Amino acid sequence: MNPLSASVIIPTRNRPETVIRCLDALAKQTLPPGSFEVVMVDDGSEPALILDPAKWERKFKLNLIRQNNTGPAGARNRGSIEAKGEFLAFTDDDCLPTPTWLEKLVAALRDNPEAIIGGSTFNGLKNQLFSETSQLILELVYEHFNRVPENSYFFASNNIALRHDRYLASGGFDPSFDGPAAEDRDFCDRWRMQERPLFWEKDAFIEHQHAQNLWGFCRLHFRYGQGAFLYQAKRKERSSVSMATDMAFHLSLPKAALQKLRRRRLHEKLKILITFFLWQAMNAVGFFWALCQTRWRL
Repeated sequence: MNPLSASVIIPTRNRPETVIRCLDALAKQTLPPGSFEVVMVDDGSEPALILDPAKWERKFKLNLIRQNNTGPAGARNRGSIEAKGEFLAFTDDDCLPTPTWLEKLVAALRDNPEAIIGGSTFNGLKNQLFSETSQLILELVYEHFNRVPENSYFFASNNIALRHDRYLASGGFDPSFDGPAAEDRDFCDRWRMQERPLFWEKDAFIEHQHAQNLWGFCRLHFRYGQGAFLYQAKRKERSSVSMATDMAFHLSLPKAALQKLRRRRLHEKLKILITFFLWQAMNAVGFFWALCQTRWRL
């Protein structure tokens, strides 16, 4: 058996401070020292990311790769080519894996070698309105689409793992998604079309520390809307499930969101709900912007 059990792949661009915190968290993993590596893909940072691998060498080998900007999908694919582990685990540079994160993912993969294993995420920036709203969105998505953990539908790319050989055989992430928007939805959809399972290992936690202001929140979800348009086009090309699946989710949102917020004070509830509907609006604007651009090019 390969003595290097896992490779943790992290795409990064222009966030050197969060990278350090992420690597420090990985140094606290409960897997034995030397049993995993970290492949950090600097996807066109300006200036280029500089790291000292010796800082973490007692726990893991750090492989820092630099490339021109391709987007996180292309960066993850590059990392998978360079990786040497039996398993691949993916997270992002603004995430702090909890100590048992990798151990939980590897154990789940040994029991379910044909699956994508997805973990759970919690918001690490309390009392930050936009981060809290993003966490609420993720929780609603997982609770709707992953009701049966052993037969899940979608996992965000900041907390997944799978066998290295299965990843390569699947074709990896689609690099035509050149920004952080819907490439994980597309990957999970193609995986399901290959009749392979997705399994939710709820105890594999990461802490997400993505600070956002109003402009950043709007820009992020506008971009997600653009990604959703490309995702729907890709699904149509390969005759995947229809948009009705996604529409059912969006129709269920008002009731589900109110249920999640029932214990909040009224002013907190109102602020989050306003931001929640802003998310929906920016997604719609991004989607129809991408639609119009496509029509104009025809």
